[in-house]
Formats: sequence, structure tokens, C-alpha cells
Amino acid sequence: MYIPLQYQISEYDCVPTAFMNAVTYLYERNEIPPMVIHHIYLYSLDTVGREARLGSAGTSRYAIRLLGNWLNSYKFKKFSVTTEYLEGEEVHVDPGNRLFVCLSEGGVVLCNVFLGIRQEHYIMLMEIKEGWVYCFDSYFRKSLRGLRNRVQILRKSNLHSPNLKIRVDWMAQEVETFRFCLGPIDKRECLLIWRSR
Repeated sequence: MYIPLQYQISEYDCVPTAFMNAVTYLYERNEIPPMVIHHIYLYSLDTVGREARLGSAGTSRYAIRLLGNWLNSYKFKKFSVTTEYLEGEEVHVDPGNRLFVCLSEGGVVLCNVFLGIRQEHYIMLMEIKEGWVYCFDSYFRKSLRGLRNRVQILRKSNLHSPNLKIRVDWMAQEVETFRFCLGPIDKRECLLIWRSR
């Protein structure tokens, strides 16, 4: 049985929620080992923000890469994933790149996007078609302002359907002041995840 994709419960947990959604998108509930859930939360929310508050700046790039490496090496019964961390110039939405290959093979891409200056957010890319990137954004939103014909909230039609779509040309922009863009090349990162057996 597949379970529904989830929304984050705070302002900070987009990364662990994106990882949990990737696992629940790729695997049925009875195929997911408890060790996977444990490690997702163990490695996430590792930053220290103002007043020494742990996790208040979200999850670091180092932790995302570490978790991707751990998932890549962990095998248990039916659970086995392949992950690949991309950064910088490797992260783009042009046809034929590794991101496209992963999505075409039934995988998902956990992708960092900008929501404003110094405000980054992880979403799960699920498909690219007809000039749109279809995603699941774990931050629950009722509406979006100022993004008409660029970013649209979608009504979920089933447990695993996208809830957001972003125009490819909008997402590809190299500025960090626009919402739902990949941003400057040197700040781009994503993690490809797909079933390996």
C-alpha cells in the first residue's frame, strides 16, 4: 500500500519531508525499513541558527549529500535506491541531462529552489512535460501571488500526484530574488533518487 505524500509540519523541515516523500513515492509502506526513516531525521536539521538554535536554518548541503550517500549504500529486502548528487552547472532543466534521465526512469529529484534572497526550499520534482515542471511542494499553500502563468498550484487528484507546476523557463532563471527558480549557478543543488531493483 502506498501512502499519501506529506506536508511539512514546521518552517524548517522541507528537506526531511522531501526525503520522506521520495521514499513513500517510490516504495509501498511495508517495503520501507525503519532504519531509513531514522537516518532521514538523524541527518536532517543539522544547522545552527541565531541564538544557537539547532535546525533553525534547516538542513545543510553536507547533510543532504551525506544522506544521499547513506541511502545509496543501504540495502534491505526490497529497499534499494540509487542516488546522485548534482551541483552547480550540472543542475538545469534542459532536455537530456541527468535530471531528465532520472525522471524518465521513474525516479524523483529533490531540488533546491529559491523563494527569495537567502531563502531556499526543497521540493520534489516528479515530471517535466510540455514546458512545465510538475512537483510536490511540501509547504502547504492555499494560493500564490504574482506568479500567474509561471507557477500554479494544482489540485491533487490522487495520493501521489503533483501539487505544483512551474514553467521550465521560469525555473531555469539564475536569480535568487524570484520565487521557485534554481537561482545562481554556484548555489544550485539537487539529489536524484530512483529504485535500483
